[in-house]
Amino acid sequence: MDRVTEALVAQGLVRPEDAERARGVVAGGLEAPKVEAQAGLPKLVEVVAYLGAALVLAAGLLFMAQTWDDLGEVGQVVAMVLVTAILGGAGLVARGSLAVLAGNEVRRRLAGTLLAGAAVTAGFAVAIAVDAIHDGSFDTYWPGFAGGLVTMLVGFVGYRLASSAAGLLAVLGGALVAAPTWAASLDEEALGVGGAFFFVGVIWLVVTESGLFAQRTIARSLGCSTAVFGAQFIALASDRHALGYVLTAGIVVGSVLMYLAQLAWPYLTAAVVGITFVVPEAVSDWTSGDLGVIGGVMVTGLTLLAASFAGYWLRREASE
Repeated sequence: MDRVTEALVAQGLVRPEDAERARGVVAGGLEAPKVEAQAGLPKLVEVVAYLGAALVLAAGLLFMAQTWDDLGEVGQVVAMVLVTAILGGAGLVARGSLAVLAGNEVRRRLAGTLLAGAAVTAGFAVAIAVDAIHDGSFDTYWPGFAGGLVTMLVGFVGYRLASSAAGLLAVLGGALVAAPTWAASLDEEALGVGGAFFFVGVIWLVVTESGLFAQRTIARSLGCSTAVFGAQFIALASDRHALGYVLTAGIVVGSVLMYLAQLAWPYLTAAVVGITFVVPEAVSDWTSGDLGVIGGVMVTGLTLLAASFAGYWLRREASE
């Protein structure tokens, strides 16, 4: 330290009368940084907490599996409500206050997972209750619709309290139960179900880009997958094949534009997967299958290669 200070003085960078103060600055700069202990629960405790919650849930499920029929409808609802209360209460305890949660990723993930589990069991409780109340057949399977809707809403509340990937799955899972269940009652069931998946995926992506979800990459991946699945369901399972092709092509175009704007890999993946699906399907349909197996494989291979090169080019252009 003395040599460094003397060299600074000799080079005229530090005045002689400031040498003592410079020596203190040099000494402070050369000290090793202090590593603060990680606040909150360590990783091992997080893993143990997950295992404990899983074992408690497994024990409850085993108990209900053995006694489910003996409980009756009221008992079944009460059992699911109790499980919901346990998971929700544990999630709130793990979450703690906002001040504690803000600086503790472990508690946030644990709380988010528990609250997501509470959303799922709450949905089951509502589905069982609606099924017990309704006497007769269903044009629309309202227990599934109500259960999915409750799962989505409770899951969203839990996600706002403690954001996590599990919370995203609960919210989207609830929506993907409610919307297709209602759409299945339409005259063209396959078209309705596929359209429900497609529109849920698109709306999900719009909400994601608004900044509502913290885990944006995961949310984008879920939304793209859902939209592609819906479009392909229409193309393959309904009589509106052309509509499915158009929707898939729309996903490709939209994904390319979003990738160029956001540089988010889920959009690039959706574009590559979408074009790999839609080109062979459309060619095979429009040629009435005259290409045969070999021709179909050839078209698929060429499309996949072209999509891969296009994806590489898009990534390079966007990064530049």
